Amino acid sequence: MPVLRRQKRSETFRVRLTDAEHGALQNLAQRTGICRSRLARKALRELVTGNVDLLQHEQQAVLELARQMRLIGVNLNQIARQLNRGDGASRALAESVELLRERLTECEFAWRRQVAAARARSVPEYGRS
Repeated sequence: MPVLRRQKRSETFRVRLTDAEHGALQNLAQRTGICRSRLARKALRELVTGNVDLLQHEQQAVLELARQMRLIGVNLNQIARQLNRGDGASRALAESVELLRERLTECEFAWRRQVAAARARSVPEYGRS
């Protein structure tokens, strides 16, 4: 699995919080096991880009799904080669294609669940509660 490169952090940004905001941030950090600075960077990136900033375990799940999709592509290429040879194995190949279609659907649902879970815990749009 490829390793995602981390960019060097050279800039510092200080922010003042109310006691309630600080308590909420501390509580969230304890619940998720993610440090406060990581949570703050994540929230900022999501607000600035409008995209979901995936956590490490979510990135790994996405990479695993991509790996599975590549394997499905390899299988489809093998099936296409056999069909092009015309060796009479069309029933077995049709069954293989159906199995791959089902697996591809499973990967799609897994991807959608991963994205939905990330969005569900993402930072709400500015101004919304």
